Amino acid sequence: MKRKIIIGTVIFLLSVVVAYGATLPRDMQRKLEKMQMASAVYDRNNQLIGNLYYYRRIWVDFARIPKTLRNAVVAIEDSRFYEHNGVDLRGMARALYHNLLPGGAMEGGSTLTQQLAKIVLLTSERTLTRKMQDITLAMQIEQTYTKDEILTMYLNSVYLAHGNVGMEAAARYYFGKSASRLNLAESALLAGIIRSPENYSPVKHPDTAKSRRNLVLKKMLEQKYITKAQYNAAIASGLHLAKSSDLASAGGYFLDYIRELLLKEGFDETDLRFGGYKIYTSLDLKRQKAAERTMLQLPKQSGAKAQPEGALVSLDPKTGEIVAMVGGRSYSTSQYNRSIKSYRQPGSAIKPFVYATALEKGLTAASVIEDKPLTIALENGRSWSPENYDRLYRGNITLREALRNSVNTVAVQLLQQTGVNAAVEQMERMGINSLVKTGANNDLSLAPLSLGGLTKGVTPLELTAAYVPFANLGVYVKPLAVKKVTDHQGNLVKQFKTVKHSALSPQTAYITTMLLKDVVELGTGIRAQIPGYQVAGKTGTTSDYTNAWFVGYTPDLVTSVWIGNDRQDQPMRSAQGNIGSATATELWGSYMKQAVAGHRAAQFTEPEGIVWVNVNPNTGKAVPGFFSRDAYKEVFNEKNVPESGVYKVWKWFFPGSKSKKEPVEAVDAAPEQSATTNQ
Repeated sequence: MKRKIIIGTVIFLLSVVVAYGATLPRDMQRKLEKMQMASAVYDRNNQLIGNLYYYRRIWVDFARIPKTLRNAVVAIEDSRFYEHNGVDLRGMARALYHNLLPGGAMEGGSTLTQQLAKIVLLTSERTLTRKMQDITLAMQIEQTYTKDEILTMYLNSVYLAHGNVGMEAAARYYFGKSASRLNLAESALLAGIIRSPENYSPVKHPDTAKSRRNLVLKKMLEQKYITKAQYNAAIASGLHLAKSSDLASAGGYFLDYIRELLLKEGFDETDLRFGGYKIYTSLDLKRQKAAERTMLQLPKQSGAKAQPEGALVSLDPKTGEIVAMVGGRSYSTSQYNRSIKSYRQPGSAIKPFVYATALEKGLTAASVIEDKPLTIALENGRSWSPENYDRLYRGNITLREALRNSVNTVAVQLLQQTGVNAAVEQMERMGINSLVKTGANNDLSLAPLSLGGLTKGVTPLELTAAYVPFANLGVYVKPLAVKKVTDHQGNLVKQFKTVKHSALSPQTAYITTMLLKDVVELGTGIRAQIPGYQVAGKTGTTSDYTNAWFVGYTPDLVTSVWIGNDRQDQPMRSAQGNIGSATATELWGSYMKQAVAGHRAAQFTEPEGIVWVNVNPNTGKAVPGFFSRDAYKEVFNEKNVPESGVYKVWKWFFPGSKSKKEPVEAVDAAPEQSATTNQ
């Protein structure tokens, strides 16, 4: 024990000798002063999202920090703050004594100035060398700055749980208001969090947080910062936390994403942290908050501790701009960004790419294929028999009807006809770059590809971007998160440009969109309907209910919703049954109704070379409208209209009879579908 006391005394004396009369070195001053210059991130409307390295941090000046909050922090963390020169001899002696007692509780004895040095200039390691450094730096800080300046820097730098750095961010998160409007009880609560943020979080541990708050109030009373009447009133009050505190500041997953992106682009981490950059992004803060509200609606599983997680990505198809990105149920509970890091099986959400490949190869929306039982020979003498989700077989049906009802056997036969390699190449052109290639062309060891059984899977961002060509007349646009970066004076540092290429013919893109529009109006995606808006999209559920998707779009917005457990082998079940694509579709609709509110209802653009003609559904060939009572209007590339003999004669007598107008009403309604396998 004597040895420890001697060592502690020597450390302190050495620190005093080093620091005595010296001001803080200039490089350390720059670090402290640059805290105010943390890189700020703005959305597409120039609204502040947050800081790049501090998810929730809003710097406020001394005058905007209420006196009750300043007093509360001093009372509980450093009662002699205004008396010492950076090091509290009494506090150090008391801490040393208690730490050396057998079974004594560990005490730090650090002043606010020492804590500031540790937070900003040092690491949190507990070594003798580090202790000497924080003593030295604290004394030098006190020689360089006033007490008010030190307290301001501290109150803007201290961590207060759930990603909140500084009192202003914490006040908005916990109470939904600025720190300048905090009352006594609220100020004491925030001051109490400092010692152990996760343990004293009022969101996680309200009772513990309240007890800690009351201790702060007691210290304030003892130190004569408040009267007995004020004390009694404050401890009698409840916590009164703001509702939906997870949404007090939006965009955590997105901020992490662009930080990683900028580092890959060659930006220096120190410059990003302290350089005062202004980063202008694609995010739409209003839509982002709607997306985060939607993810809070994820269903709860019955009889399981783990709850389904999810992801939502929303893109502008014309520019590729990411307008919303959510990587989980709540950023405050999990910072793992599933929208870019979680590779999952897409189920039937992959089928539109198989259909688009078939259309590019010459098939049409009216092509007839038999829905029948199949047995596919695989490698090593094995076989595979795909089944439809409803275990029914419909006989001869058109591609339109097959996609509308997510018929598995037709998707497999299309892959057989077009070849696996053709489908894979088409997917890659459309932005799916995570495919693992094995097997040769037409080797149906890859047949599950038609039903979304990929070797590796896809990320939500990847799959969302791959649907962009459908909404954008065949043009793929690489997702764009950052538009430009300027320095703190507004000078341009880097401009980011849109990257695009043709991935699909405009005609095939439009025809596929019309088929997917039918999926929403009459098929498995019926829950995605938005009154007054044109919507196209596709459901997807893996056969074991470990993944559920809906990827859909209006002419101006492409959005995906994925639901699943973090454990990929864990099915999802709620009290109502299996959790599948119906739930993902409902969440998609919930978000999109908020996202399109106030925006005009655009129509899908019909490109040149498109015609609508009457078709006999039994043959898939064009006929005069009067020729068959079952005839319906179908969309074609004008260079690929399958004409019946009677149609050719009729066209000869009535040239120009082809219609170029999309029919107002779709054909024969299908019943609403529940969440089922491979929809």
